[in-house]
Amino acid sequence: MHPSSVVGMRASVSAEFTRISSSGVNEAKNALARTPARQGDALLFSPVSYSPITGTPRTHNATAGSGKIVYTFGNPTLIGTAKWASTQQKKIQVKQLLQHNGETLDGLSNYMYDCLRERCDIAADRIFHIGKDLCKKVFGTNSDDYELSQVDEHSQDLTKTIGTICCDHEGPLDPSSTMLAGTDEARCLTVRLNFSKAKSVAVFPGQIAIVSGKNPKGDTFIVDEVLAERQLSPPTPPKLTDPLSFVIAAGPYTHYDDLVYEPLHDLIAYLKDHKPDVLVLTGPFLDTEHKLINENVTLAESFESFFEKMIASIVDAIGTMTKILIVTSHRDANAEPVYPTMSIALRKTYPNVHVLPDPSMIDLNGIVVGVTSTDIMQHIISNELAFNAGDKVKRIVNHLFNQGSFYPLHPSACDEVSFDSFLAARYAKIEQIPNILILPSDQKCFIRVVNGCLAINPGRLADSNGGTFARFVITPPATKEETNIYNFVACQIRKV
Repeated sequence: MHPSSVVGMRASVSAEFTRISSSGVNEAKNALARTPARQGDALLFSPVSYSPITGTPRTHNATAGSGKIVYTFGNPTLIGTAKWASTQQKKIQVKQLLQHNGETLDGLSNYMYDCLRERCDIAADRIFHIGKDLCKKVFGTNSDDYELSQVDEHSQDLTKTIGTICCDHEGPLDPSSTMLAGTDEARCLTVRLNFSKAKSVAVFPGQIAIVSGKNPKGDTFIVDEVLAERQLSPPTPPKLTDPLSFVIAAGPYTHYDDLVYEPLHDLIAYLKDHKPDVLVLTGPFLDTEHKLINENVTLAESFESFFEKMIASIVDAIGTMTKILIVTSHRDANAEPVYPTMSIALRKTYPNVHVLPDPSMIDLNGIVVGVTSTDIMQHIISNELAFNAGDKVKRIVNHLFNQGSFYPLHPSACDEVSFDSFLAARYAKIEQIPNILILPSDQKCFIRVVNGCLAINPGRLADSNGGTFARFVITPPATKEETNIYNFVACQIRKV
């Protein structure tokens, strides 16, 4: 959604709230009578509204297969004996690793001030640094003279050139639209790529790659191979003294046609019985694309007030023993509609609650956890040209690591993301491979090990086929030499 649309929507809701609030107590009472009646605590997480907030009645637990395990990964012995709840309260330190000059992304950061010249400089820096690493992988670490040609250089012999993958029209890449933009800033050279001779291809707009092949006419590069993998350092084995249990859930937290938040209520019921050490919740919490929000349902409280109430209700329900990490989404109605997305300030502070920007790289007692609420998996897959390229999940996660970014797609999915190059260059880098990478997506839920990192898509908590969330326990490695995370984790994806 475009930022102006979000601002306009917020203004209209605010104006309607003011009009209703000033129209008298009797009218308010009549309006409130139309709000669904509370049954037990079924509406615990619903916003106060002067309009109906329910859609078609559901039998959520019956249709969703509540409690069913849909995905299992890890050491079978640990899975069989796993204690998904915390056994004792642990002191967990939360440290944000995505910093620039010692500062983290917060609500005081300016956004959408990047100009075209700054974008060009940022793009040039990325090509230089990633290209340098690619050359070391291709030509060797001791090679000083990289044998690279310009993208338009005529050659009937096998040659190599470097540049940025781009598309000559709006929309996803296809074999006839894929181009390579060279590194010569003065001339901005491009060449069309022909993949008819390539055995396998996996490219997307914004990807920096070395391309090997022939360019007999100067305007079409006949690709033999695309080289886009750097020499990556595996994650540092976690320095744990005790096992840590996690629960991960991704928004939306209510169904597309109501604001009752029944899936969130069911998750909290699970958490009351299985209090983990760490709970990670990624947005959106009140989605700007929700059907009722788009239809201007009349809320009797602000988006900010509702978010505060939701967090307070979660803390009240599960207590302060669990460390709660809230990851903002650019789709949240109370967040800035820009990526990277600033953290949301809470009026009331809680000792166990940390509201984080999107994306974040967090150190938790020696475990490095990368997390984003933006569906970069879906965005890349929707724009990628790939054939004979292997496992889709591993391929996309490798794209993130090799491009050193939580969002390497360029241009961004414009209908989905308002991308700020200036902020992304500072607060969306992947400079180290984390132990855990949380990638919520509309793609089918998954758990994979990629370059030593445990990548998890917990699925959506609110889903027409029954929402899911992930839970896992990570234990101290048996030996200091143990680096395979499969051997010391137990992971499951469970229907809510």
